[in-house]
Amino acid sequence: MPKDGPIRVGIAGVRGYKGLEAARIIAGHPRFRVVMVASDAMAGGRLGDLDSDLVRDGDAPALGYTDAVNGAGDYDVDLMLTCTKAERSGRMAPALLNNGVRVLDLSGAHCIRDGESHISAYGFLQVDPECTAEAVYALPEFVDPKRMREARLVANPTSYATLVLLTLRPLAEAGLLGAGAIVDVKGSTSSAGRKARISLLYSELANNCYATTIDRHQHTPEILQELHAAGGSDLRVTVASHILPIARGMLATTYLEAGPEGAEHRADAIRAKLRATFKDSPFVKIKDRAEHVHLRSVIGTNRCTIGVTPEPYGLRVVITSALDNLLKGTAGQAIQNANLMYGLDPTLGLNLAVGSQP
Repeated sequence: MPKDGPIRVGIAGVRGYKGLEAARIIAGHPRFRVVMVASDAMAGGRLGDLDSDLVRDGDAPALGYTDAVNGAGDYDVDLMLTCTKAERSGRMAPALLNNGVRVLDLSGAHCIRDGESHISAYGFLQVDPECTAEAVYALPEFVDPKRMREARLVANPTSYATLVLLTLRPLAEAGLLGAGAIVDVKGSTSSAGRKARISLLYSELANNCYATTIDRHQHTPEILQELHAAGGSDLRVTVASHILPIARGMLATTYLEAGPEGAEHRADAIRAKLRATFKDSPFVKIKDRAEHVHLRSVIGTNRCTIGVTPEPYGLRVVITSALDNLLKGTAGQAIQNANLMYGLDPTLGLNLAVGSQP
């Protein structure tokens, strides 16, 4: 659905890390304009109250959540980014669609199609199963651009799923996963959201690293859904996450069985498949070895880097991957998807190697 002139964007949940990061990207985007935002804590104010650097769109009014759907109509919003908690986004999306507003959901509310898996991941029933069924699950490197141009509702993958699926989905398609994988993710404090918790206090995190979720990881159902669609329902994945005392970024270490051909041969095949898959991707880069992947090289960018190394002693292949969870993991990827929704170059507005917040 291409459109001439500025594309008018609303952001629900603008005070959270995802919403604020999206506003910061759009502030430099040549086609998108933020024309309204929603946050109960900011109601009655302006976007510029949140960040004085958001000069161009700083006058965009802030509404409470109960006024967000009607406000989207009042301010002629073309596209609403829902960056709230999943249950709230699940309630907002059908009402926005009924008002003719397209929705790009960053909350995860529409990522999981199966009802029982959704309950397992998020702890509540799907608000509107028909709405979820309509949603286009959009990992930009794999989604059909035509579907995106026609989509009314797009589900932006979660940061954990993005990191894991960019690595494993091509391998699932090629039959290179064997029975499955073990994935150890080290994440930043912002990957846990912008909320007050004892476990996120400085005195708990400083000089520390600890496991946060192993049993029934929230994002494993989303990952399995996409891997099963790509490579069959027999695939199994164990995801374990740990938290690091850093503000942003995620690094995953994935362990695969080498198989009868040996670690070196399997690593070469995996590396070749990844290079072929992402040869035209502006944002996914394949390194020669797992040891060449560093968090510092992706923080503040919309890039994901992936490296592969054979491990002969344990007869395994080790893959590392890294991204900025607030950019390629959420808000940057959302702008990629928004570009595709309006028939724009997917890189537009995403030249981001210039620093970051938090």
